Amino acid sequence: MTRSKATLEESHQEIDRLKVLVEASKLINSSIEPAVLYSSILSVAKEQLGVERGTLYFVDERLGEIWARIPAEGEISEIRLPIGRGIAGSVAATGEAVILNDVTADPRFDGSIDRRSGFHTRSMLCVPIKNRVGRTVGVLQLLNKIKGGDFGASDVDFLSSVSDHMAIAMENATLHLHFMEKDRMERELALGREIQKRLLADPPAEVHDTDLAAASRSCYEVGGDYYDFLPLEGGDLGLAIGDVSGKGVAAALIMTSLQAAIRVTVPLEMTLTGLFERLNGLIYEMTGARKYVTLFCGRYFAGTGRLRYVNAGHNPPLLFSNGDVQSLGATGKPIGLLPGLTFQVAEIAIPKGATLLLYTDGLTEATNPADEELGLEGLANLARRHLGEPPEVLVRSLLEGVTAFEAGNPPSDDKTLVVLRRR
Repeated sequence: MTRSKATLEESHQEIDRLKVLVEASKLINSSIEPAVLYSSILSVAKEQLGVERGTLYFVDERLGEIWARIPAEGEISEIRLPIGRGIAGSVAATGEAVILNDVTADPRFDGSIDRRSGFHTRSMLCVPIKNRVGRTVGVLQLLNKIKGGDFGASDVDFLSSVSDHMAIAMENATLHLHFMEKDRMERELALGREIQKRLLADPPAEVHDTDLAAASRSCYEVGGDYYDFLPLEGGDLGLAIGDVSGKGVAAALIMTSLQAAIRVTVPLEMTLTGLFERLNGLIYEMTGARKYVTLFCGRYFAGTGRLRYVNAGHNPPLLFSNGDVQSLGATGKPIGLLPGLTFQVAEIAIPKGATLLLYTDGLTEATNPADEELGLEGLANLARRHLGEPPEVLVRSLLEGVTAFEAGNPPSDDKTLVVLRRR
Protein backbone atom coordinates (compact mmCIF):
# COMPACT_ATOMS: atom_id res chain seq x y z
CA MET A 1 0.00 0.00 0.00
CA THR A 2 1.37 3.39 -0.98
CA ARG A 3 1.89 6.12 1.60
CA SER A 4 -0.89 8.27 0.12
CA LYS A 5 -3.37 5.38 0.19
CA ALA A 6 -2.43 4.61 3.80
CA THR A 7 -2.88 8.24 4.75
CA LEU A 8 -6.26 8.34 3.00
CA GLU A 9 -7.40 5.18 4.78
CA GLU A 10 -6.33 6.61 8.14
CA SER A 11 -8.27 9.78 7.34
CA HIS A 12 -11.40 7.75 6.53
CA GLN A 13 -10.99 5.80 9.78
CA GLU A 14 -10.61 9.03 11.74
CA ILE A 15 -13.71 10.47 10.06
CA ASP A 16 -15.65 7.29 10.87
CA ARG A 17 -14.46 7.43 14.46
CA LEU A 18 -15.50 11.08 14.77
CA LYS A 19 -18.91 10.25 13.28
CA VAL A 20 -19.34 7.54 15.88
CA LEU A 21 -18.35 9.93 18.66
CA VAL A 22 -20.70 12.64 17.39
CA GLU A 23 -23.63 10.23 17.13
CA ALA A 24 -22.79 8.75 20.53
CA SER A 25 -22.62 12.19 22.17
CA LYS A 26 -25.93 13.22 20.54
CA LEU A 27 -27.63 10.09 21.85
CA ILE A 28 -26.12 10.45 25.32
CA ASN A 29 -27.27 14.08 25.62
CA SER A 30 -30.75 13.46 24.22
CA SER A 31 -32.43 13.43 27.66
CA ILE A 32 -31.85 14.41 31.30
CA GLU A 33 -34.19 11.71 32.63
CA PRO A 34 -31.98 9.14 34.46
CA ALA A 35 -33.87 6.15 33.03
CA VAL A 36 -33.58 7.48 29.46
CA LEU A 37 -29.94 8.42 30.01
CA TYR A 38 -29.28 4.89 31.28
CA SER A 39 -30.80 3.43 28.11
CA SER A 40 -28.92 5.84 25.85
CA ILE A 41 -25.50 5.14 27.35
CA LEU A 42 -26.12 1.39 27.34
CA SER A 43 -27.26 1.63 23.73
CA VAL A 44 -23.95 3.29 22.81
CA ALA A 45 -21.96 0.67 24.74
CA LYS A 46 -23.82 -2.24 23.19
CA GLU A 47 -23.49 -0.83 19.69
CA GLN A 48 -19.83 0.08 19.86
CA LEU A 49 -18.43 -2.49 22.30
CA GLY A 50 -20.84 -5.38 21.84
CA VAL A 51 -21.90 -6.28 25.39
CA GLU A 52 -24.84 -8.19 26.81
CA ARG A 53 -25.68 -6.01 29.78
CA GLY A 54 -24.60 -2.94 31.67
CA THR A 55 -25.34 -0.73 34.65
CA LEU A 56 -24.87 3.02 34.96
CA TYR A 57 -24.15 4.17 38.51
CA PHE A 58 -24.38 7.76 39.72
CA VAL A 59 -22.00 8.86 42.48
CA ASP A 60 -23.61 10.48 45.53
CA GLU A 61 -20.70 12.01 47.43
CA ARG A 62 -22.93 13.40 50.18
CA LEU A 63 -24.16 9.92 51.14
CA GLY A 64 -20.94 8.14 50.17
CA GLU A 65 -22.86 5.86 47.79
CA ILE A 66 -23.25 4.91 44.17
CA TRP A 67 -26.77 4.32 42.91
CA ALA A 68 -28.51 3.13 39.78
CA ARG A 69 -32.10 2.96 38.58
CA ILE A 70 -32.70 -0.07 36.42
CA PRO A 71 -35.90 -0.65 34.40
CA ALA A 72 -37.32 -4.08 35.30
CA GLU A 73 -40.70 -5.50 34.29
CA GLY A 74 -42.25 -2.08 33.73
CA GLU A 75 -40.93 -0.67 37.03
CA ILE A 76 -37.75 1.05 38.16
CA SER A 77 -35.56 -0.84 40.61
CA GLU A 78 -33.01 1.21 42.55
CA ILE A 79 -29.61 -0.15 43.63
CA ARG A 80 -27.45 1.60 46.23
CA LEU A 81 -23.93 0.55 47.24
CA PRO A 82 -21.35 2.19 49.51
CA ILE A 83 -18.41 3.74 47.66
CA GLY A 84 -15.54 1.26 47.93
CA ARG A 85 -17.68 -1.89 48.08
CA GLY A 86 -17.61 -4.33 45.18
CA ILE A 87 -16.01 -3.67 41.82
CA ALA A 88 -18.18 -0.69 40.85
CA GLY A 89 -17.74 0.84 44.31
CA SER A 90 -13.96 0.37 44.07
CA VAL A 91 -13.86 2.13 40.70
CA ALA A 92 -15.86 5.02 42.19
CA ALA A 93 -13.33 5.23 45.03
CA THR A 94 -10.13 4.96 42.98
CA GLY A 95 -11.16 6.49 39.67
CA GLU A 96 -9.33 3.64 37.89
CA ALA A 97 -10.87 1.34 35.27
CA VAL A 98 -11.10 -2.41 35.92
CA ILE A 99 -10.97 -5.05 33.17
CA LEU A 100 -11.93 -8.61 34.12
CA ASN A 101 -12.12 -11.16 31.35
CA ASP A 102 -12.69 -13.82 34.02
CA VAL A 103 -14.75 -12.34 36.88
CA THR A 104 -14.17 -15.38 39.12
CA ALA A 105 -10.53 -14.34 39.41
CA ASP A 106 -11.44 -11.20 41.38
CA PRO A 107 -12.57 -11.67 45.02
CA ARG A 108 -14.61 -8.46 44.82
CA PHE A 109 -17.05 -10.07 42.38
CA ASP A 110 -20.36 -10.90 44.07
CA GLY A 111 -21.82 -14.02 42.48
CA SER A 112 -24.99 -13.90 44.59
CA ILE A 113 -26.58 -11.43 42.17
CA ASP A 114 -26.14 -13.92 39.31
CA ARG A 115 -27.62 -16.69 41.44
CA ARG A 116 -30.70 -14.59 42.16
CA SER A 117 -31.18 -13.32 38.61
CA GLY A 118 -30.15 -16.41 36.64
CA PHE A 119 -27.73 -14.32 34.56
CA HIS A 120 -24.19 -15.67 34.09
CA THR A 121 -21.45 -13.03 34.23
CA ARG A 122 -18.26 -14.05 32.45
CA SER A 123 -16.38 -10.83 31.85
CA MET A 124 -16.64 -7.23 33.01
CA LEU A 125 -15.42 -3.76 32.14
CA CYS A 126 -15.94 -1.13 34.80
CA VAL A 127 -14.89 2.44 34.03
CA PRO A 128 -15.17 5.74 35.91
CA ILE A 129 -17.06 8.58 34.29
CA LYS A 130 -15.19 11.80 35.01
CA ASN A 131 -16.11 15.39 34.37
CA ARG A 132 -13.76 17.98 32.93
CA VAL A 133 -12.11 18.69 36.28
CA GLY A 134 -11.41 14.99 36.82
CA ARG A 135 -14.07 14.30 39.45
CA THR A 136 -15.75 10.90 39.20
CA VAL A 137 -19.49 11.47 38.79
CA GLY A 138 -20.45 7.95 37.75
CA VAL A 139 -19.38 4.40 37.00
CA LEU A 140 -20.29 2.39 33.89
CA GLN A 141 -20.24 -1.38 34.39
CA LEU A 142 -20.47 -3.55 31.24
CA LEU A 143 -20.87 -7.33 31.25
CA ASN A 144 -19.97 -10.11 28.78
CA LYS A 145 -18.39 -8.86 25.61
CA ILE A 146 -19.90 -10.81 22.72
CA LYS A 147 -17.92 -9.47 19.76
CA GLY A 148 -14.32 -8.54 19.16
CA GLY A 149 -12.78 -10.86 21.75
CA ASP A 150 -11.97 -9.80 25.28
CA PHE A 151 -12.38 -6.38 26.86
CA GLY A 152 -9.24 -4.36 26.26
CA ALA A 153 -7.57 -0.96 26.21
CA SER A 154 -9.38 0.11 23.01
CA ASP A 155 -12.73 -0.27 24.81
CA VAL A 156 -11.49 1.90 27.67
CA ASP A 157 -10.17 4.46 25.16
CA PHE A 158 -13.52 4.68 23.38
CA LEU A 159 -15.44 5.19 26.64
CA SER A 160 -12.86 7.77 27.74
CA SER A 161 -13.46 9.69 24.53
CA VAL A 162 -17.16 10.09 25.37
CA SER A 163 -16.65 10.37 29.12
CA ASP A 164 -17.02 14.16 29.10
CA HIS A 165 -20.37 13.88 27.33
CA MET A 166 -21.55 11.17 29.73
CA ALA A 167 -20.41 13.24 32.73
CA ILE A 168 -22.24 16.36 31.52
CA ALA A 169 -25.40 14.34 30.88
CA MET A 170 -25.18 12.68 34.31
CA GLU A 171 -24.61 15.97 36.12
CA ASN A 172 -27.58 17.47 34.27
CA ALA A 173 -29.68 14.43 35.19
CA THR A 174 -28.64 14.77 38.84
CA LEU A 175 -29.58 18.46 38.85
CA HIS A 176 -32.88 17.55 37.23
CA LEU A 177 -33.57 15.01 39.97
CA HIS A 178 -32.70 17.57 42.66
CA PHE A 179 -35.05 20.13 41.10
CA MET A 180 -37.80 17.53 40.78
CA GLU A 181 -37.35 16.49 44.41
CA LYS A 182 -37.27 20.12 45.56
CA ASP A 183 -40.43 20.85 43.60
CA ARG A 184 -42.14 17.77 45.03
CA MET A 185 -41.19 18.73 48.57
CA GLU A 186 -42.35 22.31 48.08
CA ARG A 187 -45.71 21.12 46.77
CA GLU A 188 -46.11 18.68 49.66
CA LEU A 189 -45.13 21.33 52.21
CA ALA A 190 -47.58 23.79 50.66
CA LEU A 191 -50.30 21.15 50.94
CA GLY A 192 -49.21 20.43 54.52
CA ARG A 193 -49.41 24.11 55.37
CA GLU A 194 -52.91 24.34 53.92
CA ILE A 195 -54.03 21.25 55.86
CA GLN A 196 -52.47 22.54 59.07
CA LYS A 197 -54.13 25.91 58.60
CA ARG A 198 -57.50 24.20 58.26
CA LEU A 199 -56.84 22.18 61.43
CA LEU A 200 -56.54 25.34 63.53
CA ALA A 201 -60.08 26.06 64.67
CA ASP A 202 -61.88 29.32 64.00
CA PRO A 203 -62.88 31.06 67.25
CA PRO A 204 -66.53 30.34 68.09
CA ALA A 205 -68.74 33.37 67.59
CA GLU A 206 -71.39 32.61 70.22
CA VAL A 207 -69.85 32.26 73.66
CA HIS A 208 -71.76 33.98 76.47
CA ASP A 209 -70.48 37.55 77.00
CA THR A 210 -67.12 36.62 75.45
CA ASP A 211 -65.22 37.66 72.33
CA LEU A 212 -62.42 35.50 70.93
CA ALA A 213 -59.72 35.82 68.28
CA ALA A 214 -56.67 33.79 67.24
CA ALA A 215 -53.92 33.65 64.64
CA SER A 216 -50.82 31.60 63.92
CA ARG A 217 -47.83 32.31 61.68
CA SER A 218 -45.37 29.51 60.94
CA CYS A 219 -41.65 30.22 60.75
CA TYR A 220 -41.36 27.58 58.01
CA GLU A 221 -43.95 26.07 55.68
CA VAL A 222 -45.41 24.07 58.56
CA GLY A 223 -45.00 24.58 62.28
CA GLY A 224 -45.37 23.14 65.73
CA ASP A 225 -47.63 25.74 67.34
CA TYR A 226 -51.16 24.75 68.27
CA TYR A 227 -54.34 26.37 69.49
CA ASP A 228 -57.89 25.12 69.76
CA PHE A 229 -61.40 25.94 70.92
CA LEU A 230 -63.56 23.06 72.16
CA PRO A 231 -67.30 23.51 72.83
CA LEU A 232 -68.19 21.82 76.14
CA GLU A 233 -71.46 20.97 77.83
CA GLY A 234 -73.34 23.73 79.57
CA GLY A 235 -72.01 26.41 77.21
CA ASP A 236 -68.49 26.16 78.62
CA LEU A 237 -65.45 26.42 76.37
CA GLY A 238 -62.26 24.40 76.21
CA LEU A 239 -59.28 26.62 75.47
CA ALA A 240 -55.82 25.36 74.48
CA ILE A 241 -52.51 26.64 73.21
CA GLY A 242 -49.31 24.65 72.80
CA ASP A 243 -45.83 24.67 71.34
CA VAL A 244 -43.93 21.56 70.19
CA SER A 245 -40.17 21.72 70.72
CA GLY A 246 -38.35 22.33 67.46
CA LYS A 247 -39.83 23.47 64.18
CA GLY A 248 -40.74 22.15 60.76
CA VAL A 249 -42.26 18.87 59.65
CA ALA A 250 -41.50 16.79 62.76
CA ALA A 251 -43.05 19.41 65.04
CA ALA A 252 -46.06 19.71 62.74
CA LEU A 253 -46.68 15.95 62.85
CA ILE A 254 -46.63 15.97 66.64
CA MET A 255 -48.89 19.01 66.71
CA THR A 256 -51.54 17.31 64.56
CA SER A 257 -51.33 14.17 66.70
CA LEU A 258 -51.73 16.28 69.84
CA GLN A 259 -54.76 18.05 68.45
CA ALA A 260 -56.41 14.77 67.48
CA ALA A 261 -55.67 13.30 70.92
CA ILE A 262 -57.16 16.30 72.72
CA ARG A 263 -60.30 16.30 70.62
CA VAL A 264 -60.80 12.57 71.16
CA THR A 265 -59.93 12.60 74.86
CA VAL A 266 -61.77 15.72 76.09
CA PRO A 267 -65.27 14.21 75.72
CA LEU A 268 -64.10 11.07 77.57
CA GLU A 269 -61.90 12.60 80.26
CA MET A 270 -63.66 15.18 82.38
CA THR A 271 -60.73 16.15 84.62
CA LEU A 272 -57.90 18.38 83.44
CA THR A 273 -55.30 16.38 85.37
CA GLY A 274 -56.50 13.16 83.76
CA LEU A 275 -56.34 14.76 80.32
CA PHE A 276 -52.75 15.94 80.81
CA GLU A 277 -51.59 12.62 82.20
CA ARG A 278 -52.96 10.84 79.13
CA LEU A 279 -51.39 13.37 76.78
CA ASN A 280 -48.04 13.11 78.57
CA GLY A 281 -48.01 9.35 78.12
CA LEU A 282 -48.96 9.67 74.46
CA ILE A 283 -46.24 12.22 73.57
CA TYR A 284 -43.60 10.39 75.61
CA GLU A 285 -44.37 7.10 73.88
CA MET A 286 -44.57 8.74 70.45
CA THR A 287 -41.26 10.63 70.63
CA GLY A 288 -39.21 8.64 73.16
CA ALA A 289 -38.54 11.89 75.09
CA ARG A 290 -36.82 13.40 72.03
CA LYS A 291 -39.59 15.97 71.75
CA TYR A 292 -41.81 17.67 74.27
CA VAL A 293 -44.78 20.03 74.24
CA THR A 294 -45.50 23.06 76.38
CA LEU A 295 -49.28 23.16 76.73
CA PHE A 296 -51.85 25.41 78.37
CA CYS A 297 -55.34 24.02 78.47
CA GLY A 298 -58.32 25.20 80.46
CA ARG A 299 -62.07 25.09 80.91
CA TYR A 300 -63.68 28.48 80.67
CA PHE A 301 -67.00 28.82 82.47
CA ALA A 302 -68.54 31.51 80.31
CA GLY A 303 -71.47 32.16 82.65
CA THR A 304 -69.25 33.09 85.61
CA GLY A 305 -65.97 34.07 83.95
CA ARG A 306 -64.01 31.44 85.86
CA LEU A 307 -61.09 29.71 84.15
CA ARG A 308 -59.83 26.37 85.47
CA TYR A 309 -56.54 25.41 83.83
CA VAL A 310 -53.33 23.42 83.75
CA ASN A 311 -50.16 25.08 82.45
CA ALA A 312 -47.63 22.40 81.49
CA GLY A 313 -44.51 24.53 81.15
CA HIS A 314 -46.06 26.94 78.67
CA ASN A 315 -45.38 30.67 78.49
CA PRO A 316 -47.57 32.25 81.18
CA PRO A 317 -50.75 33.75 79.67
CA LEU A 318 -51.34 37.39 80.61
CA LEU A 319 -54.58 38.66 82.15
CA PHE A 320 -55.13 42.40 81.72
CA SER A 321 -57.74 43.85 84.07
CA ASN A 322 -58.30 47.38 85.39
CA GLY A 323 -54.80 48.50 84.45
CA ASP A 324 -53.10 45.53 86.09
CA VAL A 325 -51.54 42.47 84.47
CA GLN A 326 -51.39 39.01 86.02
CA SER A 327 -49.50 36.01 84.65
CA LEU A 328 -50.76 32.44 84.81
CA GLY A 329 -47.61 30.48 85.64
CA ALA A 330 -46.76 26.82 85.18
CA THR A 331 -48.55 24.14 87.20
CA GLY A 332 -46.53 21.25 85.79
CA LYS A 333 -43.68 20.26 83.49
CA PRO A 334 -43.96 20.12 79.69
CA ILE A 335 -45.63 16.94 78.48
CA GLY A 336 -43.54 14.21 76.89
CA LEU A 337 -40.36 14.85 78.89
CA LEU A 338 -40.80 12.09 81.48
CA PRO A 339 -43.23 9.23 82.07
CA GLY A 340 -45.69 9.44 84.93
CA LEU A 341 -45.79 13.22 85.30
CA THR A 342 -48.50 14.73 87.49
CA PHE A 343 -50.13 18.13 87.07
CA GLN A 344 -51.84 20.67 89.30
CA VAL A 345 -55.03 22.52 88.46
CA ALA A 346 -55.30 26.26 89.07
CA GLU A 347 -58.30 28.57 88.80
CA ILE A 348 -58.70 32.27 88.17
CA ALA A 349 -61.56 34.73 87.75
CA ILE A 350 -61.71 36.78 84.56
CA PRO A 351 -63.57 40.00 85.43
CA LYS A 352 -65.87 41.71 82.99
CA GLY A 353 -63.87 43.90 80.61
CA ALA A 354 -60.67 41.89 81.18
CA THR A 355 -58.54 40.51 78.37
CA LEU A 356 -56.67 37.19 78.50
CA LEU A 357 -53.70 36.88 76.14
CA LEU A 358 -52.29 33.44 75.33
CA TYR A 359 -49.17 33.24 73.15
CA THR A 360 -46.19 31.11 72.16
CA ASP A 361 -42.54 32.00 72.66
CA GLY A 362 -42.12 33.04 69.03
CA LEU A 363 -43.41 36.44 70.20
CA THR A 364 -41.43 36.94 73.39
CA GLU A 365 -38.25 35.54 71.85
CA ALA A 366 -38.48 37.66 68.71
CA THR A 367 -35.20 39.53 68.21
CA ASN A 368 -34.23 42.77 66.50
CA PRO A 369 -31.05 43.35 64.45
CA ALA A 370 -29.19 44.18 67.68
CA ASP A 371 -30.04 40.66 68.91
CA GLU A 372 -32.31 42.03 71.65
CA GLU A 373 -35.39 39.98 72.60
CA LEU A 374 -38.83 41.51 72.86
CA GLY A 375 -39.37 39.58 76.11
CA LEU A 376 -42.45 39.21 78.29
CA GLU A 377 -42.41 42.83 79.43
CA GLY A 378 -42.10 44.05 75.85
CA LEU A 379 -45.07 41.93 74.79
CA ALA A 380 -47.12 43.17 77.76
CA ASN A 381 -46.31 46.82 76.95
CA LEU A 382 -47.22 46.25 73.31
CA ALA A 383 -50.52 44.68 74.35
CA ARG A 384 -51.35 47.58 76.72
CA ARG A 385 -51.14 50.03 73.82
CA HIS A 386 -53.80 48.10 71.90
CA LEU A 387 -56.16 46.84 74.63
CA GLY A 388 -58.92 49.16 73.44
CA GLU A 389 -59.12 47.32 70.12
CA PRO A 390 -61.52 44.44 69.36
CA PRO A 391 -59.84 41.03 69.87
CA GLU A 392 -59.39 40.29 66.15
CA VAL A 393 -57.78 43.72 65.64
CA LEU A 394 -55.69 43.28 68.78
CA VAL A 395 -54.27 40.00 67.45
CA ARG A 396 -53.34 41.64 64.17
CA SER A 397 -51.80 44.66 65.92
CA LEU A 398 -49.66 42.46 68.17
CA LEU A 399 -48.31 40.43 65.27
CA GLU A 400 -47.58 43.61 63.31
CA GLY A 401 -45.94 45.13 66.38
CA VAL A 402 -43.65 42.14 66.83
CA THR A 403 -42.73 42.26 63.14
CA ALA A 404 -41.93 45.97 63.50
CA PHE A 405 -39.73 45.19 66.52
CA GLU A 406 -37.83 42.58 64.47
CA ALA A 407 -37.07 45.33 61.92
CA GLY A 408 -36.29 42.91 59.12
CA ASN A 409 -34.60 40.32 61.32
CA PRO A 410 -35.85 36.93 60.05
CA PRO A 411 -38.20 35.15 62.48
CA SER A 412 -36.70 32.15 64.23
CA ASP A 413 -39.87 30.55 65.58
CA ASP A 414 -43.60 30.16 64.99
CA LYS A 415 -45.88 32.87 66.39
CA THR A 416 -49.33 32.09 67.78
CA LEU A 417 -51.81 34.25 69.66
CA VAL A 418 -55.20 33.66 71.28
CA VAL A 419 -57.22 36.51 72.81
CA LEU A 420 -60.24 36.06 75.10
CA ARG A 421 -62.14 39.14 76.27
CA ARG A 422 -65.04 39.01 78.67
CA ARG A 423 -67.67 41.61 77.99
